[in-house]
Amino acid sequence: MREIKPFKTLRGLEQAIDNGGRFYNLFSHAEDSVVSRGELAKAAGVYSSNDTAFLFLEMARQDLSPYEQDTVVEMLEPELQREFRKRRPKTIAPDLVDTEGKAGTTVIMAGYPQFVENKTEFQCYIQIPVMVGKVTTYTQIPIFDQFDVYEVFNDKRMQKPSSVVARSRGKRLNHDGPIRFGGIVRKLDYNNGEERVHNFYVETVFYTKLQST
Repeated sequence: MREIKPFKTLRGLEQAIDNGGRFYNLFSHAEDSVVSRGELAKAAGVYSSNDTAFLFLEMARQDLSPYEQDTVVEMLEPELQREFRKRRPKTIAPDLVDTEGKAGTTVIMAGYPQFVENKTEFQCYIQIPVMVGKVTTYTQIPIFDQFDVYEVFNDKRMQKPSSVVARSRGKRLNHDGPIRFGGIVRKLDYNNGEERVHNFYVETVFYTKLQST
C-alpha cells in the first residue's frame, strides 16, 4: 500500500503525470500537455493504465479545485479520458461499503481505522489465485493469513456500521486522525454456520493521511 500525498497545485500534478512515460513508451513526450497511458501508468507506479492508475489519479487530485480537477482529466488522451470518466473510482462512506459495494470495483473512502487485534472477531475468508500447471484456480484462506485488517468507521466515535480494509502485512498504520483509502472491493466468504459480519472488504492500494476535523 502506497501513501499518496495529494498535489496542492495544478502545475505540480501536471508535471507528475505528463512525464514522458518509461523508455519503451516511444510515442509519449514529457510536458506536451497530453497524458498518455504510459505516462499515467508511470506516475501511478503500475505498468498499464488500468483501474489502479485511475485510482491514483483520483486520489492525487483530491486537494485541487473542481476546475483544476477537470483540467487534469482533460489532459488525458481522448480514449483514456473516456475510460476514466466511465470507470472513475466511486467515493463511498465506510458504513455503505457492505450495502452499496460491488466486487471488483475501485472505491475511495475516508474514515477512522482501528486495527483488528482479535483474529477470531472475523471468521471470514478470501479467495486467492493459485497456478496449477497452466490453469489458474482459486483457494480459500483466512483473511488474516494474507493481510493486516482494519475496521474503518465514519467518524471518531467509531460506531458501527463500519467497513473492512485489508493491506499487505507489515508495519501498522500510525495516525491519530482519519485516513482516506483507495482500493478494490473484494467479496468475503464464510463457512456454513458462521456469522456474516461483513459482505466485502477493500483491498487497499493507496492511502492518504488526513487531518481531524
